[in-house]
This record gives sequence, structure tokens and C-alpha cells, in this order.
Amino acid sequence: MKYFIVTTKCGHVGKWNCIWIDFAVAAENAAEAAQKAKTCKRVKRHHKDVIALVVEITSDEYMKRRSDNDNDPYLHCKNIQQQRLIEDINQRMQPDTWNIERNFKKQPKKKCKEYIVKKNRIAEREWAKQIEEYEEDAA
Repeated sequence: MKYFIVTTKCGHVGKWNCIWIDFAVAAENAAEAAQKAKTCKRVKRHHKDVIALVVEITSDEYMKRRSDNDNDPYLHCKNIQQQRLIEDINQRMQPDTWNIERNFKKQPKKKCKEYIVKKNRIAEREWAKQIEEYEEDAA
């Protein structure tokens, strides 16, 4: 059995944000370690860039990382109120580039043609009224 540190993207900090966490995983190879890390709580497992790095480590480093994660309050939050009490949570947050890029690729919603025509007619009436008022004031 080998030990790995897997850097994963974690969520529950808003759609546009993420927190990168190093999980200590025991596995036969790096691919298996990555799959095990995807099953951890708070990991954004459906994102394409969920795994940033997989590094093999020693057993001492494995135990240290496990104890660090056990003491991490972010990994043990049950609700948003508990998460807000963490002092350094805003410093740990980073922009989630996958969500940001995916949102910009979406096509804008097409407006109904009748709505656009009606809106243009109202605008034309207002312009005509303003022109009439201007001509009356000028005369």
C-alpha cells in the first residue's frame, strides 16, 4: 500500500469560488488515489479539473496530513452558519475557473419577438411625444 497526497477542489463556498484541499489517501497507485479522493466530502467531483495534483508521500507525512485534515474546521462544517465562523475562510477561497468559463460559454437567452416589437413601439411613441413637446416649446 502506497500513500498519496491528492490536491482536490472543494466547494460549498459559493458557485464562483472553491477551496483547494490536500487529502491524504492510501492506495495502490495514483489513479486509484485520485478516485478515492473524489469520494471525500465537499469535493466538487463533477468538475473536470477536480484533481490538481497527486504526489506519493511517506507514512509519516500521510499521518500528519490526516491529523491536519481532522483539525480543519472547514471539513467538519454542517451548515453555512458554522462555515461563517471560520476566521480564515475568505483567504482560502479562490475563483472557480471551471464554473466561470462554463457560464460565459452559455448563449444568452433570446427574447420573444413580440416583446421586442412592443417595446420598440412604446419607445417610438415616447420619442414622438418628446418631439411634439419640443416643437411646441420652440414655437
